[in-house]
Amino acid sequence: MSGDDEKKKLDVLRGVDVTPEMLRSNMRANLFPHLTASIQRELKATLLQSAVHRVARLESYQAGDKDMKIKKIEAVEVQNPRVWRLFNPKSEIMHAEKWTVGRGEVTRDYRIHYMRHYSGDGFYVGVLPLSLGGAFAWTRAKATSFLFD
Repeated sequence: MSGDDEKKKLDVLRGVDVTPEMLRSNMRANLFPHLTASIQRELKATLLQSAVHRVARLESYQAGDKDMKIKKIEAVEVQNPRVWRLFNPKSEIMHAEKWTVGRGEVTRDYRIHYMRHYSGDGFYVGVLPLSLGGAFAWTRAKATSFLFD
């Protein structure tokens, strides 16, 4: 990605409530809706940054010095949330998106899952490649983190 301006233009998590459960259940917090909205914006920006970082890590194996660009983002339905639940048993998927990422003329598709921890206060991102090159990078990244981290 080429800067903060481009991150602000990306429309991710449209219509998704990312208010932590602790904040939602606090009656005093409801007196300050502008602060709650500010926290939601910051959480969405953090989740976006995490997703971009994970996709950039998967794309880093490519040779060449072209910057990674997110060409298209579209919201998608999760076909089988039970399968994803096997990988992340303490979470629920709040929202899923399909990202088309390009580096030069080569494009790859990734599925981004935004998840909420079962307690309601934690949020994180899962990335699944939808192309063969992305699957190779994902497998390589998993093996590297298992062996060396």
